[in-house]
Amino acid sequence: MKRIIITVMLVLWSLSIVLAEEKKLNIVTDDWPPYEFKAGEPGNEYISGFSTEVIIAVLKKMNVGINERIKQYPWARGEKMVIDGSADMLYTAADNPERAKLTHYPTESLMESSWSFFIRAEDAGKLKYESFDDLKGQKIGVVRGYSYTPELWQFMKAENNFEEVASDDFNIKKLVGKRFNYIIMDYGNGKSLLNNMGLSDKVVPIPNPIKSISLYAIFSKNTVDKEFVDQFSAELKAFKATPEYKAIYQKYIEK
Repeated sequence: MKRIIITVMLVLWSLSIVLAEEKKLNIVTDDWPPYEFKAGEPGNEYISGFSTEVIIAVLKKMNVGINERIKQYPWARGEKMVIDGSADMLYTAADNPERAKLTHYPTESLMESSWSFFIRAEDAGKLKYESFDDLKGQKIGVVRGYSYTPELWQFMKAENNFEEVASDDFNIKKLVGKRFNYIIMDYGNGKSLLNNMGLSDKVVPIPNPIKSISLYAIFSKNTVDKEFVDQFSAELKAFKATPEYKAIYQKYIEK
C-alpha cells in the first residue's frame, strides 16, 4: 500500500510539472516605446521594450510560456481582444476604472510613470499647465482609447477643445505642424518617441504632470483565473527587487 501511495504521488507530481510546462498565454500589445515596440531585421522582427522584457522574465519564473509569439495590434483592438477573451494578456495599460471592471488588473504594477502635457519648444514660457483654466481656448491632441483622467476628459468634452488621433507619433507631427497647442503623452513614451523622431529640440514636456500613473499588464476575465493573476503579482513584486529588473529599467527608462 505504501508503495502504491508513493507511486500515485510521483505520478501526480510529474503531471503537475507537465501541466505547468504546457501553460501558455496568448499575449497582445501595441506599439508604445520604450515599453513595447518592434525590433530586429525585417522578416525576423520581434516585440521588445521594457514591459516586454519584464513580463517575459516574470512568466519564465512562473514556468509559463507564450503561445507562438507576442502579437501587436492597435490599442483599441488589443483592449477588445483581452475583454472578449481572444487574448489572455494585454500590456502596457494605465489605470482605468471602467477597464478594471472588465479585466483583471494585478495588484503590482510594472512601473510608475505620469501623464504629461507636451508643447512646442517655442511655446515654452508662453503655455503652461497649472489648472484646467490654462487649457481653455487651446486645441489638445489625444490618442483614441487612452484613459488619461476622468476629470480631464470631462473638461475637454465640456470645452470641445480636443481631437482624437490614432497614435502618439501622429499627435507629435500635428503638434509640430501647429494643428494642436498641447498633446498628452506618457512621459517615458513621449521622451522616447521624440528621441526616435529627432524632435527632442522641437517638443518639450511641461514639468507639472497631469497625473502620476501605474502601468500594468492586464488579463482577460474570460480566460485567466484571478489566482493566476495574484501569482503573477507576487512574482512581479519579487522580481522588481532584483538587479535584473534594475538593469532592464536602466536600459529602457534611464538611458
